[in-house]
This record gives sequence, structure tokens and C-alpha cells, in this order.
Amino acid sequence: MGLDNSLPSDASPLFTVLIRYTSPLTEVDRVAPEHRSYLAEVFKKGYLVASGPMVPRTGGILWIRAPHREMVEQIVRDDPYARAKVALFEILEFDPKTVLPALLS
Repeated sequence: MGLDNSLPSDASPLFTVLIRYTSPLTEVDRVAPEHRSYLAEVFKKGYLVASGPMVPRTGGILWIRAPHREMVEQIVRDDPYARAKVALFEILEFDPKTVLPALLS
């Protein structure tokens, strides 16, 4: 078929960040505008690939492409949800063998 969705060998690692709310949604919602604004800045810098809430809304998911885990850890530490202590974050690095190119452009 000629299709190749494999990642280039020099591509940065991909990370899934699971966000789990630890506070009532009323507290999460109070911080949500600052959280979204922060993620918009992370996106502009080219690290955030995708983000959104889980269904049902018990947390969220971030897909981040970064050169190393320490960068993702810093992104998480600076997130308003983490600073306000309304959520816990779990960082999962994965080694995708195929990916839709539009997701990484």
C-alpha cells in the first residue's frame, strides 16, 4: 500500500499523563480556567499533542511529546491542578510503533 505511519528514529518520546481528581468537581472547576490556560501555553510550545477530560469526568488525559521525562515532570509540577492539589498525576512513557502523522505535526 505504500503507507508508513512509523515514527522517525529521532522523534521525541511520547507520554500519556493520567490526571485523577482528588477533590470535588466544584473545587476542580474553580481551578479549571487556569489549568486550560496553562495547557494552551504548553501546546503553543509544541509539547502537548492532545488533552481532554475522561468520560465520566473523574480526571483527564494529556498526550505529551517531550525530549525526556524530566520535562514532562516539570510540566506536571507547574500545572495549576497540581499546585492547587486538586488532582494526582501519573506519567506513562510509551514507545509507539505507529502513529497518525497529523497528531505530531
